[in-house]
Amino acid sequence: MWALKRALGVVVGLSLAACHAPTAGGADPATEYRNGQWFDGQRFVAKTMWAGGDTFVESRPRRVGTVVDLKNGFVVPPYADGHNHWLEPTLVDAYVQTHLRDGIFYVKDHGTAPLIHDQMRPVLGGAASVDFISAHQGFTGPDGHPIEIVDALAGAGVLPAEWARTDGEGEALFVVTSEQDIDRAWPRLMAGKPDFVKVFLVHSEEYTSRRDNTALTPKNRGIDPSLVPAIVARTHAAHLRVSAHIENAHDFHVAIAAGVDDIAHMPFVEKDHPDRYRLAEADLRAAAARGVSIATTLDWMREKPTEQQIAVVRDNFAAMRRAGNTIVIGTDQFRQTARVEADLIAGHQLMSNLEILRAWSIATPRAIFPNRRLGRLAGGFEASFLVLGGNPLADFANAHAIVLRVKQGQQIVPRETKLPSLGG
Repeated sequence: MWALKRALGVVVGLSLAACHAPTAGGADPATEYRNGQWFDGQRFVAKTMWAGGDTFVESRPRRVGTVVDLKNGFVVPPYADGHNHWLEPTLVDAYVQTHLRDGIFYVKDHGTAPLIHDQMRPVLGGAASVDFISAHQGFTGPDGHPIEIVDALAGAGVLPAEWARTDGEGEALFVVTSEQDIDRAWPRLMAGKPDFVKVFLVHSEEYTSRRDNTALTPKNRGIDPSLVPAIVARTHAAHLRVSAHIENAHDFHVAIAAGVDDIAHMPFVEKDHPDRYRLAEADLRAAAARGVSIATTLDWMREKPTEQQIAVVRDNFAAMRRAGNTIVIGTDQFRQTARVEADLIAGHQLMSNLEILRAWSIATPRAIFPNRRLGRLAGGFEASFLVLGGNPLADFANAHAIVLRVKQGQQIVPRETKLPSLGG
């Protein structure tokens, strides 16, 4: 209720100030944001900021129009989701509005079919929507992940029904066993204009035995690890990045040695042999040296993990801190936003409130759009921010108490909508 009152105060303050804005001719006047506590990456600092068009200005411009009283609200850069999947063009508006509601302005989709992406493109991007990038058909091995997901979603009516018969081959993924297979798939992949390329490593130290074990499901198989360097070389020649799905520490090692740019998951620590999921310090240092990002995707921890599993996750976070790795917040949850991932991390105290806020509002947007000036509330950066009704460093629940959203200098108010649960 207090957050709602603050939201009404901010909006009323904006409206009243606009009524008294100067109307002299010339260039559009700047917008002034006063009485805010602005996040500088470490703490909140009281100051006034201005936006000239879609860019922040730190010194008062000659002409100021609208003055917005932030009522001592806490100002943070917008959030981002470093691993999601938008698969439903008919629901794209609900996806957009739900993410904007949760303060998420930037999304990295780790694999949607070009057929689907093309239908969503017209409504994505710009000040009133979510900025979105996506991989398209990922590379996997025979009867490998994510075939089981494609088949299940096709059966549920989310993806085209015929993909259940073809496993989505050529539409949602490419099954490859040789560099010649990669060569044949490459023109079709590039024709769809993906934003980056995805490979699927699944217990790659056992690639041959898993490939030949007919008792296993696709969930337990991935690409031949020897093919990953060739995919990386081709992708980099096309001036794109490569993201790797990984399951364990060996997969992480293979991905880093092959030169991938982003890791799509932290290890999925299984109860059996949890030490196989403890990341090697040398691999983490190599990843940090190249600026490789690592997405969290820890939803599996909702299934009552053992103390041994949790200990491995904590050890991995500690090792990533020591190495200086770029950690990005990503959920990998269908019809969910990264809010659930941030809350899970906070609930398990895997990162401090400051670490989560920095990862969610600074590291993740920059990892998605490395060539844009995002994630900093300073002159010359994009004038995009959230105003919170309380201090998220004191109580992380305040990260969701959003009372004002501004994207590229424009206030946005998400429409009320809700994504349906799967199957209903």
